[in-house]
Amino acid sequence: MRLLTICDSLIRYGSENHMLCVARGLVGRGVDVHAAFPCAPGTVSMIQDCKAAGISYWPFELNSRFGLFPRRWSISPNLQMLRLLKAVRPDVVQITAAWPTQVWPSAWSCALCNIPVLAIFQLAPEKVSLPWLHLKQLAWARRRSQRWMGVSQQNLLALQQTFGTGPDEIGILYNGVEIDPGMNVPNEAETEALRQEVRIELAVPLDAKLLLTTARLDKQKGHGDLLQIVPRIIDEFPDVLFVWAGDGNERQALETLVQQQDLQKHVRFLGYRSDISRLLRASDLFVFPSRFEGGCSAAIRESMVYRLPIVCSDAGGTSEIVHNGTHALVFHVLDIDGMLVQLRAALSSPTKMRSLAEQARQRILEFSSNRMVDNYFAIIKKLC
Repeated sequence: MRLLTICDSLIRYGSENHMLCVARGLVGRGVDVHAAFPCAPGTVSMIQDCKAAGISYWPFELNSRFGLFPRRWSISPNLQMLRLLKAVRPDVVQITAAWPTQVWPSAWSCALCNIPVLAIFQLAPEKVSLPWLHLKQLAWARRRSQRWMGVSQQNLLALQQTFGTGPDEIGILYNGVEIDPGMNVPNEAETEALRQEVRIELAVPLDAKLLLTTARLDKQKGHGDLLQIVPRIIDEFPDVLFVWAGDGNERQALETLVQQQDLQKHVRFLGYRSDISRLLRASDLFVFPSRFEGGCSAAIRESMVYRLPIVCSDAGGTSEIVHNGTHALVFHVLDIDGMLVQLRAALSSPTKMRSLAEQARQRILEFSSNRMVDNYFAIIKKLC
């Protein structure tokens, strides 16, 4: 079976890592996997990972130019997709759409060629307006061996409103996370050595409490909301350091706000990091103030794997996986006072937070990447 997986993104974060996780898992199940996504500075590591996993890579930028040809040759999105399908000749196509608008024209072109499709929508916080003609074309395409899936109940409702579908036309396929078997029993001596190593790198006291946030520096992720309570937190807990791993278009604005409030000693920008697991093991608390998500963020799921206590918003499908007071301390989206209350409670009760983190670890075992890939494989086989 030959699978073509498509992701139209210029950077690598949660959705892109999810696509590669599924692709690697399907290779392990004997599928001939081909991946198509843009060749850009932000996707270089994705290309390298594809090659290392035995996945054939096709440079492909759906919204502008067909990557197999010189960039000055601009052609329509439909023609781009049709030429890619002709080049790869897949038995089935898997589309990872970060937004409802990204499924067209890929799904429609596949329907024209009679190629089955599994489309996964990673982000749909609300109803999105699409052109009437696109909605008609997509409705026709869905009836031609296509299975569309959201990644949470909240996501599903928004997709149904966007596409005008019935209750059974779109399903739910929860995202999984890769779980390192070596983390089943943590090595305490190794973890403590890593904690000291990271603090030395950051030039902070060895007993500093690291509050980690891993996300794009984008308004969606709520860094600016968190920044509103940083002064009040450090007044009560002066040994706290907010560590932000990630990059994005809001970095300069956020750095300016930090400087204006003279918080440089308490908020550290690390930029894009490839050692997130290392930071998770070295930190004391994971803080995730996101304004909207599709499912439960990959960043939260990774924190659960590494037993890092969590304070997060209930954005998207988060509350379908993480239950307040059982697995983490959760506040409502954009509730700044609620965020402050939960963060204070977490810093004041480290023993309780460790207990929640252990329960979160057990919970995330239900959403392992192996189980997720099995679900993908079953749907793909049925489509073929």
